Amino acid sequence: MLGVLGVVTMPAAVIVSRQSKRIGLLDAAYAIPVAFVLGMLCLGMAGRAKRNLAWLRLDGRTTRAASAGVILGILALSLALTAALSVGFYEAIIYYQRHH
Repeated sequence: MLGVLGVVTMPAAVIVSRQSKRIGLLDAAYAIPVAFVLGMLCLGMAGRAKRNLAWLRLDGRTTRAASAGVILGILALSLALTAALSVGFYEAIIYYQRHH
């Protein structure tokens, strides 16, 4: 569940910024830390689940949910880092335009 929330956080923030007159697209950047934390939590919990399942020596079918958690956690982290880089480059360009 954390992985799904982490993946959906950034697109939801962009949609809210497009629908709202008070929230701009750059204000959606406040969702970046939320997506990052959710992705990290998801990765940690999925990794722990995989270790516990391996310790219990259960068959491979039960580890699918943990593997999906790892994939969703990586995807959430990727989206958060991509958004952070995008905002960072945008701010760097704006800074360069104003000071040169």
